[in-house]
Amino acid sequence: MKTSHIFWGVFFISIGGLVLIGNLTDLNFTWNSAWKFWPMVLVLIGVSILVKNQIGKGIVAGLAALVLALTLYASVSATTNLIDDDFEINFNDDEAVYDTTNFSQEYSDSIKTATLNFNSGAGGFKILTPTDKLIDFITEGNVNSYSLDRQDMDSHAEINFEMRNNHIKLHNKNYKNSVEMSLNKNPEWALNFSVGAASVDLDLTQYKVSRLDVGMGAAAFNVKLGNLVDVARIKIDAGASDIDILIPDSVGCEINDEAALSSRNYEGFKKVDNDLYRSENFDKYPKKIYIDINCGVSSIDVKKY
Repeated sequence: MKTSHIFWGVFFISIGGLVLIGNLTDLNFTWNSAWKFWPMVLVLIGVSILVKNQIGKGIVAGLAALVLALTLYASVSATTNLIDDDFEINFNDDEAVYDTTNFSQEYSDSIKTATLNFNSGAGGFKILTPTDKLIDFITEGNVNSYSLDRQDMDSHAEINFEMRNNHIKLHNKNYKNSVEMSLNKNPEWALNFSVGAASVDLDLTQYKVSRLDVGMGAAAFNVKLGNLVDVARIKIDAGASDIDILIPDSVGCEINDEAALSSRNYEGFKKVDNDLYRSENFDKYPKKIYIDINCGVSSIDVKKY
């Protein structure tokens, strides 16, 4: 049997079997990292060319077809889940009702640290200039689409701000979901964002942010960091995204990334180990920013200002 017949035969059997299993069972085949193994297909095809034994060629070609089927299915499945998570198509003629809502919480001097847990779907999200309140948010979108919960413990305040239904409902008019946020600049903040396909623009230069944890789908992410804490830890977990990070030139910065298929532009950084980069004269700066990036095929730019 020809090697090409084995390759395509195993490929179609594998991809058909995976789709069938996914449709008929509750097994989860999203495998967010499986697509990263697609170069193994090229390796196995190259090996099959070098192998002279016909049986060996067939075995290697079959393995290559299996790996290709797995990576292709994982990629399509992850994309489908992203769409399912963020979109809900509504074909009726009802017009969407949009409104602007203000959410705020009062601040007291006893609050020394604060956490913001922000959970939403697709949309546009910004952090702007500080407020005298603890938080002051303005949302634009479907009526009653967000909920706010606050819990205080001693000198710590925790804010949970969550979208009630993070599916986009496509009506006759354009979808709207935007949140403009202002925080109080006195507490030390930990910020946790979980969003879908979004545009995220965070100006954190006037805030004491010790931790920023962002999980997002395919997104445009822009953040400008400040130098108001001794150590800041930034974690970004993203799909295929455009990531732009500005850091002050008065701090040392270390980047640890898992973004092999991404375009990197780390201006003023030196590679010190596999996927590990440090800004010039990293050790001489008393203040540090540590950035951990895990993303799909993305464009990443980190620059000083």
